[in-house]
Amino acid sequence: MRRSRPLVAAALLACSALPALATPCGQQVSALQRRLDSVGAVRVAGLEPGHTLTTGSVKALPHVLNEQPSNPQVKSTRENIAAARVLIREAQSEDQEGNQRACENILTDAKRLIGALP
Repeated sequence: MRRSRPLVAAALLACSALPALATPCGQQVSALQRRLDSVGAVRVAGLEPGHTLTTGSVKALPHVLNEQPSNPQVKSTRENIAAARVLIREAQSEDQEGNQRACENILTDAKRLIGALP
């Protein structure tokens, strides 16, 4: 019994140093990646090699809206979506390093670049 206590304590200490797998920033990264794999993003930027469209979402609109955003500065472009993909990869690396604040700041910039997708 005496040997198991230090062993359990050592195991708990080792596990406490591991980063959390599902962080709020990691969830935002996943949501943005799904957004960039949507029909609207493909309509603006085209389908990139290695990407597939996700279909069958219960939250999806029945058809693509053709309305223009009220603010023309938030209109998506191919270049902005490509830059947002780079920023999302940077945010993932910051999240893996445990730098939550930097991850959130990078995601804010990525969201601004993505703008309003059709």
